[in-house]
Amino acid sequence: MSFISGLVCTGCGKHLPQLPLRQVCPKCGKFIQIHYDLTAVSNTMSRGVIGGRPGGIWRFKELLPVRSIENMVSLGEGGTFLHRCDRLAREQRLPNLYLKDETINPTGSFIDRGMAVEISMTRERNISRVSCGSAGNLGVSLAAYAARAEIVSKIIMAKSDVIDMGKFYQIVAYGAKVEMVRTHDEIESALRREGGTCHVVSSTSPYFLEGIKTTIFEIVEQLNWSFPDWIIVPMGSGGHMTQIWKGVSELRGTGLCEDDPPRLIGVQSNSCSPITRAYTLGVDEVPPWDGVSGIAHDIGISSPRCGTTALKAIRESGGLAMSVDDGLILDAVRQLARLEGVFAEPASATVIAALNDLVGSGTIASSDTVVCIITGMGLKAPEVARDLVRDRVGLQRLLSNIEGRKFTGVVGKSKRRILEILLQGESYGYEIWKRLADDFGIRVKIPSVYQHLGELKAAGLIIQTRTERTYQGKDRAYYALTDRGRHLVGNL
Repeated sequence: MSFISGLVCTGCGKHLPQLPLRQVCPKCGKFIQIHYDLTAVSNTMSRGVIGGRPGGIWRFKELLPVRSIENMVSLGEGGTFLHRCDRLAREQRLPNLYLKDETINPTGSFIDRGMAVEISMTRERNISRVSCGSAGNLGVSLAAYAARAEIVSKIIMAKSDVIDMGKFYQIVAYGAKVEMVRTHDEIESALRREGGTCHVVSSTSPYFLEGIKTTIFEIVEQLNWSFPDWIIVPMGSGGHMTQIWKGVSELRGTGLCEDDPPRLIGVQSNSCSPITRAYTLGVDEVPPWDGVSGIAHDIGISSPRCGTTALKAIRESGGLAMSVDDGLILDAVRQLARLEGVFAEPASATVIAALNDLVGSGTIASSDTVVCIITGMGLKAPEVARDLVRDRVGLQRLLSNIEGRKFTGVVGKSKRRILEILLQGESYGYEIWKRLADDFGIRVKIPSVYQHLGELKAAGLIIQTRTERTYQGKDRAYYALTDRGRHLVGNL
């Protein structure tokens, strides 16, 4: 049984039929929210009823859009630990400090909550193919849940993006098809083509958003059906913030929790903080941000599709939006791991960096109850380990030796010579091809050189530094060694 009362556009307010798996409003292009008959829900779902159900997001099924239990796809998402801090709380002099640890979801991210609902809805509509344009947690989760539901999945990635190798390995392991394109514009073109034959999943799908809303349901139940004073959330698209506030409204509307609502704090990286900038300027719309996040890749979204509704949620709650330096984010990763045993990816650790500032400034009082949402695990971004041991020479040497052994096993003669060429300075494909022949007597076809360059880039040994337009009107890509690549050449 479904308690959905309608689908409503967050932009123009248009009411939409509950037919296809709509992503955006056909009238204005804004994302859509699902509304429920909260009176009917309250007659069926009570604290006692919820408490008697198995853990996970489906214990709140009346406030989710899937109609039939037979269509519910699950890998055990939700039911994550509300970690009462001890050492971090003492350090902050904040006794009522909690972490909502989303790192223990099936693929290591809160995204699994939304994907479970999204894939369940595709099963309900007899859809057999899904795709998305993301090399981050969204792509990982889609690949995993599609595998669980016996649905074919395709992940489209842009070479221009920074790709966390931990996430890439997950996507490959789950058996998804992977397509590489050059830019985000090409991702959008590819997804439009895919949309004619399969369901395209995005972080603003109304069904996906309903799943991530369950974070606040669990927090309130775990706090004995009461709201905390503050909830601190990393912000990328703004969808999680938007849905937490929607969940607060539904909890109050059903009578499950009648306390004063929490104040919401949204956190971004200084290197990409469009929602925070809009909040500071006092505007309602979120202008696009030029540039990308240096370290918090998963929340480095320059044009957040749910930015306007996230701003509204923050302001209605009496909260605030803020940004933190990338250096402080890395410090927070280390602080959280060492004090509380939770290894968070940089995007998640923004909340701890923000907490340090908010407590220091007196914004958060020592008597307040605070929940920080840790959205994803640090193992998804293994390169962060190098930054964490920067000041520990012995561990740096150990890590370098381990990496050296790992990459030496996969670097053959041609790749080795390419690395030696790049040790002398940046170069491009044709010049590398010519020097392989002239300097080392290695005669291969030019496409083979570009294949080697792609594999060395994927291994983190080289990077693309710039693109230059030739007099023939073609783009010429230049490459250079990374620190890891230089170290490996030294070992070789």
